[in-house]
Amino acid sequence: MATLQVGSFAGTVFQAGVGVLIARILQPELFGVYSLVFGLAGLGGLLLGAGTQEAVATILGSAYAKQDRQEVSEALSFLLKITLYAGAVTLVLVFFLPYAASYFYGNPLIGWYASLVILGVFLSSSITAVVQLSLQVVGRIKILTLIVFGDQFLRFGSALILVFLGFGVLGAVGGQLIGAIITFLASVLVWENIKNNHPLFPPLRKLLGQVSKIPIKKYFGFSFWVAVDRNMGNLFMVLPVVLTGIYVSAGEVSFFKLAFGFINLALSLLGPISTLLNVEFTRMQVEDPKKLYYNLVKVSLYGVLFSSVLTVGMIALSPIAFKLLYGASFVPGVKYVFGLLFYGALFGVGIGLGPMWRALNAVKTSIIINLFVLGFGIPSGLYMIRSWGLWGAVAMVTLWFTVSHLISFFYLARRLGRLPKS
Repeated sequence: MATLQVGSFAGTVFQAGVGVLIARILQPELFGVYSLVFGLAGLGGLLLGAGTQEAVATILGSAYAKQDRQEVSEALSFLLKITLYAGAVTLVLVFFLPYAASYFYGNPLIGWYASLVILGVFLSSSITAVVQLSLQVVGRIKILTLIVFGDQFLRFGSALILVFLGFGVLGAVGGQLIGAIITFLASVLVWENIKNNHPLFPPLRKLLGQVSKIPIKKYFGFSFWVAVDRNMGNLFMVLPVVLTGIYVSAGEVSFFKLAFGFINLALSLLGPISTLLNVEFTRMQVEDPKKLYYNLVKVSLYGVLFSSVLTVGMIALSPIAFKLLYGASFVPGVKYVFGLLFYGALFGVGIGLGPMWRALNAVKTSIIINLFVLGFGIPSGLYMIRSWGLWGAVAMVTLWFTVSHLISFFYLARRLGRLPKS
């Protein structure tokens, strides 16, 4: 597992480095367009990253442990079926993206470019997802790591080359699609290797043939809420840039995008802690539920302390980092890094919330809270952006995340406080 984490970290670092170089080449106006393209693609492609893979992982792992050939085949066919259904719905929505981009941003090209990115995501979430999940189950972690890193290397490396050659935003988008196609073809070859070395796994043609026969209801109930919960987090991250572009210029969007991403880069260090808590809180729920309340409070307080230190550190570095990494033209974005102080400092409240919702099997309540926050947060956020520009966007993300985390924290604390103490 350490090998996979190293590969994932290397991919993240490579992706961040490419992002810096692309920003320097494109400069604020075109980088703002680039940000809107990928933001709109992230929003339009939410169904493709629906989290079904994580849910199917549990089913497939159990089937493989039991050496149940039929269950292995059905689980993988179900994953393919959901992916194809999601892809079909998404590809229909893709046709409306140019019109949406024209209406909201005055530039239909943003929608066309986003459509190409989504096509690449579809390729990456079909056969590639099946291959990655299978490699994880059979313990071929080195090959899995190579595919995960290789996917990012090919997509972002190709994008950087085409941008460097002068193809601009189209080059960045085209590079993503080219990399996804290469990864897709490589995944088909890897699947043949898996099938030959592990007889439990059926030929790809058989999987595709079973897709129409697999009943969705058999696994859908198990995977649906996991998928929705995962997408809520993605939605909170994608929407700010997409909404900001409605009322401010593309050049200004680039300042907010970089400031938001700069703070989130540091906050991503909280991710492994949250992952460990998934196991710890679940174990505690079984062995000693009365400890959950005190540990949630303790984890949240330490989370705030940790996120505050990380945020203050990034704020202190931002004037130098923006000038050295992105260039003088992006220095105006530094003040928005400072503006995100409260967003970053209070972000740590949420470090244990997701694991606790899952430990209590109360993910539905978490989803309802987040939908409530977005229901009020989107119209109020648009008002703030229209009134105060990028400072409105800063206020919007601060309120969204803080309100969501605090409501969830106090709800869970109250619920856990009612558990028997002995």
